[in-house]
Amino acid sequence: MYRLLLIIVAGLLAACSTPRLLPVSLQITPGGGVETINSTVTFSLRTSEKHLAGRGVMVYRRPDQVRLILLSPFGTTLMEVQVLGDRLTLAYPASGVAYQGRINELSGATGQRVFAMLRWVLEMDAPVGAPHTGETERPATAGGVERISMKDGLVVEKNQQSGEQVRYRNYAVQAGVSLPLELQVVSAEGDRIRLTMEEPEVNIHLDEQLFAVPLAGLRLLPLSELRTL
Repeated sequence: MYRLLLIIVAGLLAACSTPRLLPVSLQITPGGGVETINSTVTFSLRTSEKHLAGRGVMVYRRPDQVRLILLSPFGTTLMEVQVLGDRLTLAYPASGVAYQGRINELSGATGQRVFAMLRWVLEMDAPVGAPHTGETERPATAGGVERISMKDGLVVEKNQQSGEQVRYRNYAVQAGVSLPLELQVVSAEGDRIRLTMEEPEVNIHLDEQLFAVPLAGLRLLPLSELRTL
């Protein structure tokens, strides 16, 4: 089943079209927003102890479904991340183990908090009434208040009171909506991830099975027991 799912993901990615890097103002559909994303990605993760870099696949469906597959240079799966509402799954196929639980059970010391932030990071729509250029605030989905920086009608940065930050760079337009191709994320603990989308498809239908992490054969442990990358 796992092999079949990878074939499905690979086939879907092969059909992706290249985004048109033209001025945003010439192509945006009024009232449009990002509902789904399917993209190959490159990533770089830095913690106080480690630095990881590689490629992978990401699928997203608004409001709260994310799956990220991180691959080794040889194409094997290093790690899978699934966010579903307030629940997080981290799977390590090579180690035969997966961790699952609520996001608030994850210790910041593990270097994985940046992955737990993915849902918040992918909420990229500008607030109603936001200034064309300037700053505004709104309630954050994770609680508290987030400060949003706008430039030319686009969200370029979000900050939470607890210290989390995301910067949106290299905007393109796909399917009539603006999409930042580079996401720079910093957790409250100082861990950093840079995620760059390549050949993304936006607002297409995504089958439910694309969001399911295969756990057969893996030892399932509580998320609270994860101690390190």
